[in-house]
Amino acid sequence: MISLVSAKGSPGATVTALAWTLSWSGRMLLAECDPAGGDMLAGYLRGELPARRGLAELAVAELRGRLQQDFWSQLVDLDAPRRERLLLPGVTDPAQSATVASVWQPIAEHLREVEVGPDGYQVLVDCGRLTTPHFGWPLLEISDWVLLVVRGTLPSLSAALPAIRTLRRELTGGAGGPELGLLLVDTGPYRASEVARRLDTDVVVTLPDDPRAARRLSLGGPVPRRSPLVRAAASAQYRLTRPLGLGTRQEAVSAT
Repeated sequence: MISLVSAKGSPGATVTALAWTLSWSGRMLLAECDPAGGDMLAGYLRGELPARRGLAELAVAELRGRLQQDFWSQLVDLDAPRRERLLLPGVTDPAQSATVASVWQPIAEHLREVEVGPDGYQVLVDCGRLTTPHFGWPLLEISDWVLLVVRGTLPSLSAALPAIRTLRRELTGGAGGPELGLLLVDTGPYRASEVARRLDTDVVVTLPDDPRAARRLSLGGPVPRRSPLVRAAASAQYRLTRPLGLGTRQEAVSAT
């Protein structure tokens, strides 16, 4: 289970999560868990599906004791009818986030259960900004990886520094907690080594700045599968899904 978070603005977490969902091998499930609201229904899916589906409905189902029964009906098949690339759409109104916040823990635990067994899914979670009200900390605590998405610019790094401190303070390290790292969108002028030094945190994945592919992933349309972003996203799979504890902290993926 991999959770993406951001410190400020729009560094590219949602685009990255969708690129991974569409390009990685195996069964994938992307959960939009940004309390400020999800972007997929109105963006990548172009408003073609009813908004009354997804995380908010799942939260209500949990309050009624029906999380497991209703879970699969709240998902969108991004590669229909194969059901190998699924999306749990996020809330469409930030006011719904208070309801979701009350059931973050069981939702997080259920997403973890979705990974189990030969028919399980690799779960990616887009958690949004750390400073958003009703942020989903239980999702991070139960993840294998927590990646802070940053750009190689001074404003982005300045915002990322207190975010990294907050993540270190709130998350348990070692065997009982997630691995913490950075995902760098390579917009410059700061490269991976300088970003890692300034934030005292490993850059786990570096993705290229690819406006054309990012626009398609944000607003819909055919995604260029041979684009630099999609190819780099696919190459990050081994780095993030291999068993932890095998020297992963010392390695870095640069897919540019």
